[in-house]
Amino acid sequence: MTASPVRRYVLGSSVSAFGNQMAAVALPVALLWHGASAAALGVVLGAAILPKTVFLLAGGVISDRLDRRGVLILGDLLMAATQVASALLLWHSGTRHLHLLVILQIGYGCANALAVPALIGVLPQLVPVEGLQRANAVLRTAMNTASVLGPPAAAGFAALLRPEWALLANAVTFLVSAVAVAGLPKLSSPAERTSMTRELVAGWAVFRRTTWVWLMVGSFAIYQATVLPVVFVIGPMVTQDGIGAGGWAAVLTARSIGAVLGGALLLRWRPRRPVTLACALLLLDLPFLIGLSAGLGVVTLVLASVVATVGLLAADTLWESALQENVDPAYISRISSYDWMGSVLFAPLGYLAVGTVAAAAGTTATVVAITVLHGVIHLLLPLARPITAVQRASS
Repeated sequence: MTASPVRRYVLGSSVSAFGNQMAAVALPVALLWHGASAAALGVVLGAAILPKTVFLLAGGVISDRLDRRGVLILGDLLMAATQVASALLLWHSGTRHLHLLVILQIGYGCANALAVPALIGVLPQLVPVEGLQRANAVLRTAMNTASVLGPPAAAGFAALLRPEWALLANAVTFLVSAVAVAGLPKLSSPAERTSMTRELVAGWAVFRRTTWVWLMVGSFAIYQATVLPVVFVIGPMVTQDGIGAGGWAAVLTARSIGAVLGGALLLRWRPRRPVTLACALLLLDLPFLIGLSAGLGVVTLVLASVVATVGLLAADTLWESALQENVDPAYISRISSYDWMGSVLFAPLGYLAVGTVAAAAGTTATVVAITVLHGVIHLLLPLARPITAVQRASS
């Protein structure tokens, strides 16, 4: 197997990540530029998120029974079409037809939910098992680097032209991704075709009896619903009177830098127990959370932010590699869809709950409680036998 298919896949994924980050900035900027209210902004942006919680499981079944290459190409083309239509609608009508924008963003979310479960099954069909971690590290490093460049590019489009141009550029990136994926070999799954319901139930049965997977997914659900709201809800609040908006922007930029370094860390290092190490790496969030609760200065928070995100992205790389190496290829997309579903299902409720608790009990007490919870979970998980039993595939 030559490296060419992997390069094509990394190129397509990176360009797509660049465009997605452009769109994440461009869409709200375009809506506000046309005079949309905060409520309208929330409705349109939320429309793209809702389908992910509904169609992810269906996407997992589809990706396990069809050619994953075809699924990814279809997803790219649908996302490109919705972004072109959204840009043209905004350009000619502004927010006068908000319901159409909502429908288009629902379509975007459905297409994304179709493609996401297929992604984890691609690399195992392109590289040997001993090369999966390195391939994942290369992929994540490239995608995170591209993601860092996306927001300033979108700001440039908005300043020099109009924000709709960034949405059109996002559509182009999906087309580039589709062309890159089209050059891959056929990626058919070994799964037997029965009814969608039976395949969904079969995937759930595998997920349920694979203890190390559901233990980790449970920890991810708690992480998404507690630690991330601390970063993105409480962080700006507690630093407002200290390091200020500029300092907090530096902290978030540091997270992007840490994301790039996190993937690079695992280009050559292949730990024997990847899931155990992933739990330990997530403990690197603790210095940042402690620094936030203590109101430390911008330099300390920036450094702690880099360290925390290095741990987070390295843990993600180890986790995906462990799934690819240890889960039956016939079920990998369905397991991935349950992973995604379980990880993000309670996140919206978590953001609401953390904000509410912080308002009632105070931000410091809330951050301290979540810090303790996070520490206890990821100190105890590596002691669980199903976690320690997952070992690196032999080279």
